[in-house]
Amino acid sequence: MELLFFTSVLLPQVILLLLLLLLLFLLLLQEFIEEILSPPFGGMISFVKEAESLMEKVRITQLVRGFSSSWKQSVESMSQDAMRSFTNFKNGTSIIQGALTQLIQYYHGFHKILNQPAFRSLAVRSELINLHHLMVEVKKHKPNF
Repeated sequence: MELLFFTSVLLPQVILLLLLLLLLFLLLLQEFIEEILSPPFGGMISFVKEAESLMEKVRITQLVRGFSSSWKQSVESMSQDAMRSFTNFKNGTSIIQGALTQLIQYYHGFHKILNQPAFRSLAVRSELINLHHLMVEVKKHKPNF
């Protein structure tokens, strides 16, 4: 009975505690490593971190501009391809509707990310397609039965 209590109740708690301790150790170890690297290599480390941040912003700009310039054509092409690929009208429309729904969910997530403090100052945010506008346009590809 005591063994059953230990294996079913205490063992998972002990494992969780050990994992938390390991995580804490790894975090402290990483912090220590950063501290010893900082004096001799701090300039390079700062440069790399800043450059990575700038590269992220460049990538975001490319993503926003790419989406803004091609989304309508891409949705139209995707819709046509799905309807040509599936001879069964119902299957084709189900697939395109699923794809369009997923596109809206991804774009909504993209909007949420760009509303985070780290990205709020990006000028390219003004070039984002309004989510409601995207939804209205996507609804035009919903076939009527």
